Amino acid sequence: MIVPMPASAPRRTGAFPLTEDVAVRVTGQARTAAALLREHIFRQTGYLLAESPDGMLMVTHDPAMRGLGPEGYALLVSNHAVMLRAGTQAGLRHGVQSFRQLMTRDGTVRAADVQDSPAFAWRGVTSPLLPPAEMRKAIDQMAAYKLNVLHVFPEGDPDHIREVVEYGLDHGITVVPEISPATIELLELFPSRWVHIGRAKLTGRLAGLLERHNRLPVRWHDGSDVDVLGPHGRLTEGDDGLRAVATAGWVGGHFTASAVAPAWT
Repeated sequence: MIVPMPASAPRRTGAFPLTEDVAVRVTGQARTAAALLREHIFRQTGYLLAESPDGMLMVTHDPAMRGLGPEGYALLVSNHAVMLRAGTQAGLRHGVQSFRQLMTRDGTVRAADVQDSPAFAWRGVTSPLLPPAEMRKAIDQMAAYKLNVLHVFPEGDPDHIREVVEYGLDHGITVVPEISPATIELLELFPSRWVHIGRAKLTGRLAGLLERHNRLPVRWHDGSDVDVLGPHGRLTEGDDGLRAVATAGWVGGHFTASAVAPAWT
């Protein structure tokens, strides 16, 4: 079972056996994703797979694959071969995570024919700034389930913040600060154009400050209105100048963002 459920994944029978003789074929700019795939296979099986131009485990970066969107991928697993294809690095990363979920304890990969792309452009959770090892673990778990935005409260050591931001980027996670008046001067630590303002009102002073820093605000939405976006992608509620809202809730005792509706107008 792949989590979250793919957009298309018709049932298939059989499995691809992973052995130490299986080789990985890398096509295009797919070397980073192939290295991640080999790492997951090594952790599961102990096999350090070689790379070969005629390997039966294929990882392909194909910029012409535009139909699945900026984070989509196609993954085909048969009894004899595996083919992972995507048009972007994000798509390849997501495909690797789906491959990982198809691996079994006995060193096989369940047969599958998956075409997938995320339903939401912004898929995030929020967290205080935890110790470095815990933050890395959280980012690893987010990547495993194809989440891509981590909201943090930037109160702590700037070097620690930089480490979290860089680790997130390496794993396809954009770290977005949830600012307060006391932390707004830390904006330079975050490359994201989005800045979370919590539930604060977007005052003219705050909007002007963010604009001068070339940043776009996002604020929590209470989830009471399902249709957050109206015609032409405009927000149905919110302050003038607000560019996105996020629905919020409690999951397992932790505050989390379940979805976001960006307005790209």
